[in-house]
Amino acid sequence: MQSIAYAQDKCINSQLLAASIVAMFEHRQLDVERLLKGTGIFKQDLQRADHKISPLQLMSLIDNALGLWPGDDLAFLLGQQWLPVQSGALTNGLFCCNSLEQIQRFWQRYHWSSQPWLQGWHWRTKSVQHLLLQLDIGAQRQQQFFTELTLSSLVSTYKKLTHRAWRGHFSLPYAEPKLLDQYYKYLGQDLSFNQPICVISYDAKTEQQSFELANPQGLKLARQQVHQQRQAAEYQIGLPAAIRLLLTRRKTRSYTLPQVAQHLSLSPATLKRRLKAFDISFQQLQDQANMQQAIFLLAVSGESNLAVAKQLHFADSNNFRRSFKRWTGQLPSQFKYWLSQVG
Repeated sequence: MQSIAYAQDKCINSQLLAASIVAMFEHRQLDVERLLKGTGIFKQDLQRADHKISPLQLMSLIDNALGLWPGDDLAFLLGQQWLPVQSGALTNGLFCCNSLEQIQRFWQRYHWSSQPWLQGWHWRTKSVQHLLLQLDIGAQRQQQFFTELTLSSLVSTYKKLTHRAWRGHFSLPYAEPKLLDQYYKYLGQDLSFNQPICVISYDAKTEQQSFELANPQGLKLARQQVHQQRQAAEYQIGLPAAIRLLLTRRKTRSYTLPQVAQHLSLSPATLKRRLKAFDISFQQLQDQANMQQAIFLLAVSGESNLAVAKQLHFADSNNFRRSFKRWTGQLPSQFKYWLSQVG
């Protein structure tokens, strides 16, 4: 539980997203001063490769950008240019991977170097691979933006590396927008909205397809370089993701807020305050951790409601069913049916 970034910590390289947003506004001849107003980010700072901003600054910038951008395609456009504007060891490693499976594992381990606002897990059912995505830095009100950005970058990167169109299903944890043109254009039509979590589902055979540009030695070198960068980095995970990780790794008991605060050498009041800065509460993180574990047990292990309830420390299966409905909007049986439809 080391190298945890709080909301005000300068932990995100501004070149990863902030500089790209500013560049897009300049290209469209939009008002950059209004874009940066109130963020504490200055245009001249973005010229420095080592310049960093805090999660609070990033969230403020995104709020401004969404309010000023003339359309609903900002996140999709940023995702399309994601790989071309990135450089360094992580991008080199992605280009050297031999399959989607290798890319997924490489990215998942070192994603903080490229997309520090994400946290991911994967599981497999029958012949379908699933990748679950949650937000590392809270930012609940920007959930749709980060989801669109991530999925657009995935589809675009896959096309660049394979010269093939993406084929897979996207489950999206928010209401269906009135206009779907951007989704169809950048993600395809295999979509479902109002889902409990953001999940990318695709044929497991897709994961094993070999890439023409695979370079084992290049990947080995990139791994070494990214690992060294990670070891030297001041921060490696955001506070919401660190707590969620702690909660999902519990074995014999359920952590309370005071216990987690003590684990982090904070007072309960300080922990609450620091989570509020991320626009998320401890209860939300508890729910997310329980939901993630419940989904894994229901989907992969095929556990009964009673067995899942015991593992998650619920009094009985009815209590678990009610909680699952509150977390996801679905009963466990409805979730299993949805899962059978996507694979």
